[in-house]
Amino acid sequence: MQKLTLTAAITALALPAMAEDTAVLIGVDRYDEFRRVSGALDIVDAAADLRDAGFTVSTLSNGSSRDTQRVLGEFAQDIAATDRLVVGLSGRFATDGTRTWFMTEDSDVPTLFGLGDAISVETVLQVLAQAPGQAVLVLGYRQSDDGGLGAYLREGVGDLDVPQGVTVIYGEPDRVDDVFSRGIAVAGGDVMGYVRSNNRLSALGYQPRSLILTADEGTRTLEAPTVDLALRAWNAAQGANTADSYRDFLFEFPGSRYAAEARTRLDNIENNPERLAELGEDELNLTRNERRAIQRNLTLLDFNTRGVDGIFGPGTRGAIRNWQQVNGFAQTSYLNASQINRLDAQASTRAAEIEAEEEREREQAERLDREYWEQTGARENEAGYRAYLDRFPDGIFADQARAEIGALEETVDDAAAGREDALNLNPVLRRLIESRLSSLGYDTGNIDGRFDQRTRRAIATYQSRSGVTSTGYIDQATLARLLSDTFGR
Repeated sequence: MQKLTLTAAITALALPAMAEDTAVLIGVDRYDEFRRVSGALDIVDAAADLRDAGFTVSTLSNGSSRDTQRVLGEFAQDIAATDRLVVGLSGRFATDGTRTWFMTEDSDVPTLFGLGDAISVETVLQVLAQAPGQAVLVLGYRQSDDGGLGAYLREGVGDLDVPQGVTVIYGEPDRVDDVFSRGIAVAGGDVMGYVRSNNRLSALGYQPRSLILTADEGTRTLEAPTVDLALRAWNAAQGANTADSYRDFLFEFPGSRYAAEARTRLDNIENNPERLAELGEDELNLTRNERRAIQRNLTLLDFNTRGVDGIFGPGTRGAIRNWQQVNGFAQTSYLNASQINRLDAQASTRAAEIEAEEEREREQAERLDREYWEQTGARENEAGYRAYLDRFPDGIFADQARAEIGALEETVDDAAAGREDALNLNPVLRRLIESRLSSLGYDTGNIDGRFDQRTRRAIATYQSRSGVTSTGYIDQATLARLLSDTFGR
């Protein structure tokens, strides 16, 4: 958007006045994908009245997206020397509630991600904002057509964000054409007066008491263009929305009706606490490691940063804001040196507290461990050792308990092996024992008179189920019981 300086404005007003008026009228009554819109082309018929009133008019009927963009693009390029701008769009519109699109003849049915081959009404409004106070957008669409279009869109017009100085008039397609022939194109006619007198039309945006776009024939070539220079500059300043844009506006129009708002916005930008805090943090030039340290400190204090990566994203900013709230600071989500020092001190204190808590828990666990050992393992029997390991498998005396159990098991095995050797079992009797165990359902492996690991497991299982001390070795009691079980069958 071009910025009109005060010197240029004075020069323009000193020149002979010859108003340049431009209009574009686009109507679509039939679509490839949607039903027809009766009366949508009536708006194009108003072109003759506008031309008679001195407007340069472009029209398009049932145009494709490409043709519509071309016509509107040419319109946007030709408005530099234009004083009055008029755009008429009639047909189908789609909206997501905040944004609105004009649907061209080849507009597709919306997909999950939006609408293709359509024209942004918001962009048209920004073009019209180049002529504040002398710009009108007329929309013709069926007010009853508000059905859904896909998952997120519906037919109709949403809440338009109308720029200052732009007038939006809307109504049924077969009614809005009269806005041009009976309002805009009438010499000395009051557009707003016509809208207010017609209960089938409504208006948004700039609504002055009267709006005359076509002067009387006798005065048309003598009057200067009606241009609110302050409003035009104010729209430009708002569009940029920077401190410099508002300073420039106040320099050129210090006494305008928008000056107070400009000063307020400038003050908000320059003195906004959050903005000042952001600048202050930037000046600290925190390194990636320093940012990681801050994230670790916040996490240690139970403020979730959603990661410790040295990048201050939404998670870290939220954690900083919550920490500031708890500590009575302004909730800017940006840190200064003093706050970083306090955060570090709090985290150090908390780390010491956690370490002390862990030491107390360790001492308590060690005390319980030693007390239980005195009650179990210190009695030097297998039952005591196993009871200790059940409670403290990784305890202070766990290795000692396992070693003692291993030694006891070896002693038992040696004694059991000695009892088996005393029986002097010959190979025939050994095969008989394996055969008897196999017939009872125990897996001894090959019946070969060799007592291998599988045979030992079979013997031990049999002993356990028969109420005999389970060792995996044959003794007199096991042999007698085995022969008795076998012959009893």
